[in-house]
Amino acid sequence: MPILPLSSQAYGRAGLAKARLVNMYVEKTPEGPTDSARRSRPGLVEDDTIGFGPIRCITTHQGLRYVVSGTRVFRGGAQIGVLPGTLRIRFAQSDSELVMVADGVAYLVTTTVTTITMPDSDLVSDVAFAAGRFVYSIADVGKYRYSEIGDATDIGNLNFATAESSPDAIVSMETLGDDLLFFGESSTEWWGPTSDTAAPFQRYSGRRYDIGSAAQNSACRIDNGLFWVGTSQRSDRTDLKVYRTGSVAEVVSTPAIDAFLSQCADISLATSVEVPTEGRSFYVLNIPGVTTVAFDVREKTWAEWSSFGLDVFRVQCADAGVYGDSSSNQVWTFDASANKDASDPIERICSAFLPSIARQRINVAELFASRGEDHAGTPVVEMRYTDRENQEWSDWVTADLGPVGVFPRARWWQLGMTYPPGRVFEFRCSSDVLFAPYGLTVNEAR
Repeated sequence: MPILPLSSQAYGRAGLAKARLVNMYVEKTPEGPTDSARRSRPGLVEDDTIGFGPIRCITTHQGLRYVVSGTRVFRGGAQIGVLPGTLRIRFAQSDSELVMVADGVAYLVTTTVTTITMPDSDLVSDVAFAAGRFVYSIADVGKYRYSEIGDATDIGNLNFATAESSPDAIVSMETLGDDLLFFGESSTEWWGPTSDTAAPFQRYSGRRYDIGSAAQNSACRIDNGLFWVGTSQRSDRTDLKVYRTGSVAEVVSTPAIDAFLSQCADISLATSVEVPTEGRSFYVLNIPGVTTVAFDVREKTWAEWSSFGLDVFRVQCADAGVYGDSSSNQVWTFDASANKDASDPIERICSAFLPSIARQRINVAELFASRGEDHAGTPVVEMRYTDRENQEWSDWVTADLGPVGVFPRARWWQLGMTYPPGRVFEFRCSSDVLFAPYGLTVNEAR
């Protein structure tokens, strides 16, 4: 029997348990025994601890690291003020100024934290920096205000405009090059700078999406594009999908990912970060109370990411290679050679499908993996299986991968009968070693 491939991403199967790929990604191996292997996501390495957590914002400005931990604001490790609220902080910066938004108020952050006064006492929902000006979206409406060039606090009474083609409220603002994107509740508009000081931004005629944003912090810029969780109003329901900007809004999520989105009690709390590693980038989206999913931008495949003991992956904000923790005061970096998150194990799961057109007995199943680096002891991998979508899984059964210097393989014996349409195998490894499986054989003659 030929080597069976392992799951390339998380997806559903009709009549069988869904395919899974957890804390792993696909690495192509065109000269190997199969065309791809599964590699572990990079592990987390402790960088710093700040305040009491969680980390709501982290950024570098003028060579200093600014962190919002809980309600406390730190500059270069020293506390300089406080910001209210519990949600992730929205912020923007120029070469000379840093502005943060929390609980409807904009703040200028320097050596202190100072409130920026808005005309008409408008509440602010977001901030962006474009064409030398800070732009402030006003909460619950389609209006925005803008500063004078070079001064985030100078906001005249007449320095405002309205997103014109749709009356929906602005959820978030993002920049792509010189463009300013307004993500509304049911539409997205593209604006660009002008030379008119009375109207410094103008909407591009005909360039809009009939797709809004369901979560302010789901938007993430990767490879000259923006990814976000979008909403499309259709008849009496709202569809949730992950989109990428382009000439049209491109759907990048799959039905399995859409199902995760639909299970979230409050999708507006979703957060995302970019995680680059090994020459590729991942769009990592935390879906509160459900799971975390990661989109491999290069391979266009999805996996689940998780953290030990938590519902979702533990990072929620990022800047220049450092990441803030969603539940503690920890600041992290990633290390592609680390097989654990600090002292916590990384549970890596992949699956394989054995098709059957008739009953057959499974005498032996053998998982093959790439050779790893030096490690202590003998790493183990666990296996379980099911033959029906709603049938209970077998118990997890452990097998050795073998010591250093031995071609890595794990075997399980006498696995009973399988029936059409086939059997789903799942494999799990939490050992602190390289785990790079590439295929499964069943009843292979020896």
